[in-house]
Amino acid sequence: MNKFKQDKPSKNIAIANNQIDSTELRVVTADGEKLGVMSKSDALNEARKQELDLVLIVPNAKPPVAKIVSLNKYNYELKKREKEQAKVARANVVDVKEVKFRPAIGEHDLQNKMKQAQKFIDKGAKVKLTIQMRGRENSKATDVLEFFKVQVDQHLNNFKFDAPLKLNGNRIIGVITRNE
Repeated sequence: MNKFKQDKPSKNIAIANNQIDSTELRVVTADGEKLGVMSKSDALNEARKQELDLVLIVPNAKPPVAKIVSLNKYNYELKKREKEQAKVARANVVDVKEVKFRPAIGEHDLQNKMKQAQKFIDKGAKVKLTIQMRGRENSKATDVLEFFKVQVDQHLNNFKFDAPLKLNGNRIIGVITRNE
């Protein structure tokens, strides 16, 4: 066995047929018809008559709920549902991109940074603007803050501040997103 590749036990595999521990089950058919509460052996016989499997769906219920359905089909639908949930979860994640500046930035460099921030905003990401100051630059922090507020308003469009530009130690930090 390759020591780097580990076989992960699949969490999608349902408990079915003889693996079911309960002696009494509430049984439902694949069509949704309720057969009622019956013993495990009677439920297994009913599943065999229909040439299907007895799959445990709600193990924590009293009595546990089992469904007469094809095990392969059930596992396939379970995996499909999980993939769809993961896809929705990924779609709800918002990227936070960061654009860093220095107070003594040149006009052309400032325009390039603002264009990059605008691209991020247009793609739907949040943009964290960070202005890093050193030494004597800290003494003019309020002037730098006002200057950058004007620059952001001037160069960017279709945005709103999630967190306005604020002085935080030797940094000025603000978060902007697309205005919708």
